Amino acid sequence: MHQLLAHLATWPEDGRFQSHTYQKIGGGANNILYKVSGKDGDLAVKFTLRDGRRRAWREFQALTALQAHGLAIAPEPILFDETSYPQPVVVQTWLDGEVTAVPPQTDAEWQPLVAHYATLSKITPQNTTVQLETAVINFNSVANGVLQIERQRAAVPLDEQPEPLKKLVEIAHNLPRDLPPTISSLGRNDANTLNFIRQPGMWASVDWENSGWGDPAFEVVDMMTHPQFMTVPPERWDWVVALYAELCGEETAVTRIQAYYPLMLIWWVARLSRALYEIPRGKDKRLAPRDPNWQQQGEQKLATYIQRAFSVIGDR
Repeated sequence: MHQLLAHLATWPEDGRFQSHTYQKIGGGANNILYKVSGKDGDLAVKFTLRDGRRRAWREFQALTALQAHGLAIAPEPILFDETSYPQPVVVQTWLDGEVTAVPPQTDAEWQPLVAHYATLSKITPQNTTVQLETAVINFNSVANGVLQIERQRAAVPLDEQPEPLKKLVEIAHNLPRDLPPTISSLGRNDANTLNFIRQPGMWASVDWENSGWGDPAFEVVDMMTHPQFMTVPPERWDWVVALYAELCGEETAVTRIQAYYPLMLIWWVARLSRALYEIPRGKDKRLAPRDPNWQQQGEQKLATYIQRAFSVIGDR
C-alpha cells in the first residue's frame, strides 16, 4: 500500500502500478481522488488540501464512527496518513451506484436522501468513542450563525464589501435569538448532490472532509442553501423539513431550521463576497484548477444569494 500511495502522490494520470490499475477522478476542488482496482476490490484514494481543517483526518474519523455504529451509508475506512506524503491521504472502500448533479425530483427520490440525514442524528458525542471536532460550518444557535457570518465578512476590507452584504449582516444581528436546545450529532457538512450515491434503500454518501459535531437540523439548512439545490421549489422544502422532523422524532427541528435558513443564505453572501475578493489576490488555495469563468460564475451566484436572502427575510 505504501508504494502504491507514494506513486499516486505524484498525481499521475490513469495507469497501472504493479497489480493495481488506477483512474484519476475529477470533480473535487480541494482533493485529488483515484479509483484503485485490484483483485481484492476497488478502493478510493483521496489526497486532500493541507490546511487547518485536517480534512483527511475528519473524513477518516467520520467513516470510523459510522462503521462503529453499523451504518452502511458511507465507505469503510481503510487507512489515514497525513505525514508520509506531500498531501494528507485517506483510503476507503469504493462505493458503486448512481451519481447525478440533479437534485431529487419525486417523493420517492427525496425519501432516501432525507432518511440519510436523519440517520446521522443517531451518532452523538455520548454514544461514540471516536474523536470528532466541531463541523467546519454548523450553526448551533442564532448567535453562532451570526458569528460565522462575521468571520467570513471580516476577510474582506469594509470598503470592498458589497452594500447588500452590509445590509444583510445588519439584519442578521437583529434576528430573534431564542431557540429550543439541541443535542449535537454527526453532520456531513457538504450537501453537494454529486457526493450522494443513489443505491436501493437509503442512499450513501462520500466526501466527509468537513464533517463533525453540530446541530443536526443545520444539515437540512446546509442542503436547502447549497448551490446545487437552489432550484428546488419552496413547497418541496416544507415537505422535506416536515419529513426530517418526523424521522428524527424531534419537533423542535422545524423551528431551528426556520431560524438558521436566512442566516445561512447570508453566510453564502459573505462567503462568495470573500471568494471574489481573495481569489484574484491568491488567498484562496485549492488543489484542482479553477474554471476559467470562475469570476462570472461567482458573481452570478452572489447575485442569486443576495436576492434569495432578501426575499426570505422579507417573507417573515
